Amino acid sequence: MFNLWFFLLKSLASKEKIFVNLVIAGVLFLTLLPLMAGLIYKPMDSFYTGTGFIGGADKMVYFSQIEEASQGHLLFHNLYTSEPQTAAIFSPIWLAIGFFVRLTDLPVLFAFHLFRLLAGFLFLWLIYLFLVKFFKDINWRKLSFLLICLSSGLGVFTVGSNWNVDYLYEHLGTDIWLTEGNTFLSLAHSPLFIVSQILMVVIFWWAIERLNKAKWGEVFLYGLIAAFLGLIHPYDLFIVFPVLGVWFLIKCLKLKKFFPLIFARLLVLGLIASLSFMYFYWLKASDPAFTGWLVQNVTLSPKILNYFIGYGLLFIFYLFGLFKTVKSKNPYLFFLSVWSIIVWFLIFIPFQFQRRLANAWHLPITIIASTSLYYLYSYFKAKKNWHSFLLKYFIFQFIGALLITSTFFAVAAEIMIILWNRYPVYINRDIYGGLLWLKERAAGKDIILSSAISGNIIPAFTGRKVYIGHGHQTTDWYAKFYASELFFFGNNSADSKKNSWLKEQGIDYVFFGDKERSLGGFEPSSKPYLSPVYSSEHLIIYRVK
Repeated sequence: MFNLWFFLLKSLASKEKIFVNLVIAGVLFLTLLPLMAGLIYKPMDSFYTGTGFIGGADKMVYFSQIEEASQGHLLFHNLYTSEPQTAAIFSPIWLAIGFFVRLTDLPVLFAFHLFRLLAGFLFLWLIYLFLVKFFKDINWRKLSFLLICLSSGLGVFTVGSNWNVDYLYEHLGTDIWLTEGNTFLSLAHSPLFIVSQILMVVIFWWAIERLNKAKWGEVFLYGLIAAFLGLIHPYDLFIVFPVLGVWFLIKCLKLKKFFPLIFARLLVLGLIASLSFMYFYWLKASDPAFTGWLVQNVTLSPKILNYFIGYGLLFIFYLFGLFKTVKSKNPYLFFLSVWSIIVWFLIFIPFQFQRRLANAWHLPITIIASTSLYYLYSYFKAKKNWHSFLLKYFIFQFIGALLITSTFFAVAAEIMIILWNRYPVYINRDIYGGLLWLKERAAGKDIILSSAISGNIIPAFTGRKVYIGHGHQTTDWYAKFYASELFFFGNNSADSKKNSWLKEQGIDYVFFGDKERSLGGFEPSSKPYLSPVYSSEHLIIYRVK
């Protein structure tokens, strides 16, 4: 495959390579705008955490593992729950970034985005080389590339003032919030989605190009690549193997022949990839903290209408092009047709992680939509009225605007949230100083009690456990939310019960900042069971006696 990629790269003209590099630079710069806004418009005496609109809470989980790795851990804890646990989570991407932080002493935020940009550069170049197999015409190859980088749906027209979870699932187009289902959002989110999509494209490309003639060593190598994919993002194996399986079955039916050697290669590929499932099965059986996260990690698909809206005009062009590509003699186009159709079923199978199965789905939909645009352009080009410059200009401007509006809205929304200067996008320097104090003084086994929103950022900058934090990572999140925010911080009474409860839960520190103070009338300074160990204007940290 490396020889093929090198050959395709070598076949591109210098001007085409310059175009690709300029587009990649522009797109990645666009994903950097929120980060730049966060650093430039940082209020005095504040610290920018890096959280925000696109996967903000998830980024804090990634930061927590990077922080643990930078402190010398090879395996990670679930720092967002208080249950007894051993370090058993293996996350190669965050481990690599954490070791880079340890080596260079760079801030986690900087290292995270540096790796995101590097992964994004490799991913977009891989996609452009992939497009060479679909479009001989350079202009259409470029257009398809731009659509992959920037296109979205009509979700911007579904945006309202209510942004709770129910509103997302009921009304909002997926191109606004479902990161996996849109290439630009994936590029802006984290290295995780980018690397997972790189691996998916590599496996699929290899299957199209080499599966019928691959040697067993090659099969073993790509089985390991699939196992690595399962290790970093296990949901993707539920995309890869159904797509490969159906594609192989259709091939057999079309040719009315069974191919035992190809079937054996797919079987070996699946068996090697299943090693990652064996690891997660062991982790589930041995680690209650991981099991708690697994139970609560419910990511169901929204209504099918939201997906239609989320792809907007792309979806219409995709449907038109699908009739052509399903019958195409181009093996790449045929494979993309199978991939795109299978995902329509996968996102509604009765699994609790349905929407995760839309990862990289934007790629086949956009490429098929691009072929549809080519057919439509060829058709209208033959019409007399088409030669009117104003008509062509209007149509291209109108379609182009509708295809990219939600993408630019997502960037603007991210910047707007930053400019609002709300906690926890920015935290006071006093609070950040308290986080550094906990990082230096708290032990790895210690548990920190705070509000849920503070608990989501504490592990990211300390590498220490919290009682409550991320909604999926914290075991029994709702029960802990009631206990911490309503029972403990919500009033200033029932001290004997609170003292007993702190000991029962094994809590070692109480993090009492501006957010915790706003929850109710709790006054920790008068409690004999709490002793202040860090004090500033905006934060006091208490040790539980």
